[in-house]
Amino acid sequence: MNDKLYSVFSLLHLETPELADVAIAVKQSRYEDALLALHQYYRQREIPGGRWTKEETVQMTDYVKQNCADEVAAVMKTADEVVENTFLFQFPWDMERTQVPVTFERKIDWNYIPDVDPEWSYMLNRHRYWIALGQAYAMTGDERYAATVCRQLEDWIDRNPVPSEPTSDTLTWRTIEAGLRGSNWIKTLRYIWDCPQFTPALLAKLLISLSEHARYLAAAFTSWRRISNWGVLETSGLLPIALYFPEFTEAQQWRSLAKQRLEETARIQVMADGVHWEQSPTYHHEVLNCYLDCLYFAKLHGWKLSEDFRSKVHDMAVASLYWAKPNHRQPMLGDSDDNDVRSILSLAAALFADETLRFAADKRLDYDSAWLLGIEAIGSYDSLTSAEPADMSRAFIHSGHYVMRSGWSEQDLYLYFHCGPLGGGHGHADMLHIDLHAYGKDLLTDLGRYNYSDHTPLRRALKESAAHNTTTVDGIGFTEIADTWSFHRIAGPLGCKWISQPDYDYVEGGHDGYLHLDDPVFVNRRIIFIKPHYWLLVDRFHSKGTHRFTQHFHFAPGAIELEDGSLICRTRNEDEANLLMIPVPSEGLQAEVTEGVISREYNLLESSNNVTYSRSGSGMTTMLQVLYPQRAGESARPQVSKLPVYRHTGQQVEDAQAEACRIVHPELDGEHILVISHQVPSGHYDSYVVDGVQIFGEIVLISGVANERKITVIN
Repeated sequence: MNDKLYSVFSLLHLETPELADVAIAVKQSRYEDALLALHQYYRQREIPGGRWTKEETVQMTDYVKQNCADEVAAVMKTADEVVENTFLFQFPWDMERTQVPVTFERKIDWNYIPDVDPEWSYMLNRHRYWIALGQAYAMTGDERYAATVCRQLEDWIDRNPVPSEPTSDTLTWRTIEAGLRGSNWIKTLRYIWDCPQFTPALLAKLLISLSEHARYLAAAFTSWRRISNWGVLETSGLLPIALYFPEFTEAQQWRSLAKQRLEETARIQVMADGVHWEQSPTYHHEVLNCYLDCLYFAKLHGWKLSEDFRSKVHDMAVASLYWAKPNHRQPMLGDSDDNDVRSILSLAAALFADETLRFAADKRLDYDSAWLLGIEAIGSYDSLTSAEPADMSRAFIHSGHYVMRSGWSEQDLYLYFHCGPLGGGHGHADMLHIDLHAYGKDLLTDLGRYNYSDHTPLRRALKESAAHNTTTVDGIGFTEIADTWSFHRIAGPLGCKWISQPDYDYVEGGHDGYLHLDDPVFVNRRIIFIKPHYWLLVDRFHSKGTHRFTQHFHFAPGAIELEDGSLICRTRNEDEANLLMIPVPSEGLQAEVTEGVISREYNLLESSNNVTYSRSGSGMTTMLQVLYPQRAGESARPQVSKLPVYRHTGQQVEDAQAEACRIVHPELDGEHILVISHQVPSGHYDSYVVDGVQIFGEIVLISGVANERKITVIN
C-alpha cells in the first residue's frame, strides 16, 4: 500500500452513515482496514443500475442469445481478442473503425500509432471494448474476461497520470477520450464488482482516477466546447461519474456542471429542425447517443434534466428517423460511415416511449440498449405500439437537408438533397449533392471519409466538390479544401425552395461558390419527384462568358455502362435494383465513365464507378436528366424525348428560356410532359404552349392522354 491509495478517503463524504466503518478506520489510521471496509461497502451498495442480479443476468443472457446472435458473436470475438491483447475496433458506432488487428506481445502501448493515424490510439484509450469484456463475463461466468478488465484498468491508471491541466496534445488524455472513457468505465463496472480481481487496492485506484477524470473534464470546458461535439462527449462522461458515485465530495458540483453543459450544448448545437450543426450524420448520432445516455443515467438516478433539453434530444431522434434511407442506414454526408441507425432509434423510442420512433427502430430492443436498460425495459419496449410517421418527405430548412420518399417500406424510393451550410471540420464540399436509393438498393451515394490523416491525398480528395453528386465549373471546386480539418473559400447556400404534395415533391437550391470568378457563375439545381416513379434533375448555370460545366454522379459498388449516342448511363446490378440516368437531349453534351473508390467505413476502401456529364456554354446553360429506378429484373425503360416550347403567340422559345421533355413508360398513366421555365414567368408573353397545351408556371406537369390531360402547376 502507498499514501496515494490512502488519498482516496479525502475524496469521499465519510460522514455518510453507510461509510461509518470506513470513517472510523481512517480516524484510527487503520488505512488497510479502511480500504477493506470501503471495498465491502461498494460490493454491497445498492444503487440504481449498479449491478445485475444473478436472475437478471440469466434473463439478459437468454434474451440476447435468442434475439441478437450476431451481436453476441461479435462481442465474444472482441472479448477473446482483448484477452490476448489484440485490438480491432469494429463495433457499429465505433467512430473510427479499424480493419487490421494489432497485438501487443507484452504490455499494451497506450500511445501506439499504426499507419500514421492517431485515431487508432484514441480508439484504444476510449476503452469501449471493456464493456464487451464485462458482458462476456456476465454471459459465461469465465473470470478471464473480468480479470482482463482489471489488469488493463490498473495498467492504464498506473502508466497514464492525469495532466496538470486539460490539453489536446496527448493521445491518452484528450478531453473527448476522457469523457467517453468515463462513460465506458461506468458501464463496465456493473459487470465486474464481484470478480475476485477487483481488489480493494484496485477500487481505490479506480475511485482516484474517476475523480481525476471528473476534475479534468470540469476544468476543460470553454466557449468553443459549447458549440463543438467535444463538449457533449466530455459531459457524457462527467455526468455518470457524478451520478454513479454520489459519495464523492464534489459529486453535486459535477452534476450541476453537467446539467448546465448538456442544456447549453443542446441549445447551441442542435438546429431548430433537429439536425446537429456539424452536418455529419455520424457526429449527429454520436452526439445523440451521448445525450440519450445522459437521459438514461439521469432517469435511473431520479435526476431530472430540463424539458427543453429533452425536447432537443427528441428532435434529433426524429431528424434521424426522416434522414435514414429505406435500408435504415444514414447517408454518408460529410465525415460519415454507412451505419444502421435503428439501434439509436430503439434507445430513443424506449426512453421517450415514442410510437413513431418505435416504427423506425428495431423490432425488438437491440443488443446494446437491452444491456443498458435492463430486462424490464425489454418488456416495455415489446408492449410499445408503433405508428407510421405522419409525413413521407421532409424538409430540414434550417440545416438544408431535404428528403423525398415514396413510402416507408424498405422497397420504397428515396432521394436526399443537401443545400445548407458546410458544418465545420467534419463537413465536405457537398453543396447540391444527392443520394438516391430505390427498391432496396443504394444507387447514387456519397463516397464517405476514408480517414482523418493528411498523409494520404485521398482524405482531401473525398472532401472535394467533384467527389460528390453535384456540379462543378471549369474543374474548380466551389469550396476550397485546405487540409483535413480546414477550408479557405466556403460556398454558401442560396435560394432554397421546397414543395411537397401527395403526388410530387419539388426542391431547388443554389450556391455562391462561383460568384467570386472574374466572370461569375450562378449555379442552381432543381429536382422534381413524380411519385412513385422517377425524378427529373435540372441543373442550370448562368454566366456572361463561356465555361465548362460538369455534373458528377457516383454510384454504389457495381458495374455501370454508358450507351453511345443516347449517353444513357445504367447500372448493371444482377438480381438487384438498377438506375437509368437518361439525359434529355442537349447539344454538345459529353459523358465519361471512370473508376473510383468509396469508403463506407473508416479505413476501408472499395472500388466504385462514376459518370460525368459536361457541356460548354454561356448565358443560360442547362443539363437535364431523368433518374429512373428499375426493380430487380425490370428491363423496360421509359422513352424520353425533348419537345419544343412556344409562346402562346406562336414563337418558339430558346432552351435558355424554357425546355420540355416527354416521358413515356407503361407504368405511367398515359404520358408525362414536364415543362421547365428557366426564367420566372413575368407576363402574359411567358404563357407557353407545349404539345398543344397552353400553360403558365415555372414547373408544370402535363399528364394523361390526348383528350384527358391533367395540368399540374408544381411551382
